[in-house]
Amino acid sequence: MKIMGNYFYGNEISEYGRAHNRVDYATLAKAFDSVLNNSIMANTWELGEWEQVSGFCEDEDGEYYEPDIYQTYIVSDAGAEILKECDEILYYNDALDMYVWGVTHYGTSWAYVLTDIPCNCGYDD
Repeated sequence: MKIMGNYFYGNEISEYGRAHNRVDYATLAKAFDSVLNNSIMANTWELGEWEQVSGFCEDEDGEYYEPDIYQTYIVSDAGAEILKECDEILYYNDALDMYVWGVTHYGTSWAYVLTDIPCNCGYDD
């Protein structure tokens, strides 16, 4: 994971993220290129299977479950590697040779939604 001081992959972590010692989604999303496409998986179901390759969700009993996905973004191979490293929800379609990032939140600025990625940068006043 490429965290240097208050930066994640060369992008400054938000003040909110620094205050909570977690990388925020706005900073994560700046680390790679992505294109919003909420219908890509539904519109390509006949062109191969979408397999979840990262970010599996597990309940208290150790059972895996399918999370609610509110937005999907097409990401590059380089972006997919970052998302895998961060254990974010990621799908891959072999027939299309395409990755899609599944986002499980909406309605809040991404600068105020924290990932599970610790930054240990502390709060700068």
